[in-house]
Amino acid sequence: MALTNKIFQQSEIESFEFNHKVLKNCSFIDCTIKGKSFMNSMFRDCKFIRCTFVDCNFQSVVFQESGLWMESTFEANDFSKAIIGNLKIEKSSFLYNTFDKTTFDGTNLVHVVFKGKISSSWFYGIPFTEDLYSTNLFILKKAKPLKTPLVNFGHAELKDVIFSRGLDLSSTVFPNQEHLKIINNPRRFFNSFLKRSREVFTDNESLVFCRDLVDNVLYKPENKGMPIILVDLNQFYPSLNENRDRLIIDLLKAG
Repeated sequence: MALTNKIFQQSEIESFEFNHKVLKNCSFIDCTIKGKSFMNSMFRDCKFIRCTFVDCNFQSVVFQESGLWMESTFEANDFSKAIIGNLKIEKSSFLYNTFDKTTFDGTNLVHVVFKGKISSSWFYGIPFTEDLYSTNLFILKKAKPLKTPLVNFGHAELKDVIFSRGLDLSSTVFPNQEHLKIINNPRRFFNSFLKRSREVFTDNESLVFCRDLVDNVLYKPENKGMPIILVDLNQFYPSLNENRDRLIIDLLKAG
């Protein structure tokens, strides 16, 4: 049974058991929460306002619907396998948390700072369950508007992090990591990459591999329409031909 319309006071939090709960339209205001477990819980349309969360367990937690996290700090928490859905996070900081297989699924990020490692995670502009296109009465497909996160990853460490599905990354600050390639105008970039690959490789197998790499890995359909994309060169899928892989990486870096 869901816990609904509750405003949590600081004095209640210490003794409240949050594991395996469903919370709907609940609020945490001016709270400091340390060492609590929210594992396998679900939050629907909940609010964290001016809160501090330290060393909490959010593993496999689902945050749904139009919640709001405002002016809050999250430090040294575990968000592994959490789904942070179509809610708004504003003027908040994530400091040295564990993000592993974490999904930001249509989250609206406004003036948000990330520090520390983020690995094997996804940031989607349009939720994964939604179509990238809208249709009208004439059944004409039109791309949905891009979402522009205002995020600073300048002091984060990104490893195998995907930014996809309707994002405009022009206001996102990325860390200066050698293996990260920020690509402006990806359509032009990959057309140029394929043209240069035809100058480097003469065998048809390598040319087919380069085309598949672009279409199925680097510039998949869900990235189309994004003015900027991020490619993690350390997550390059090898072709079992080390020399070819090295040449492809060099082409991508030089582009």
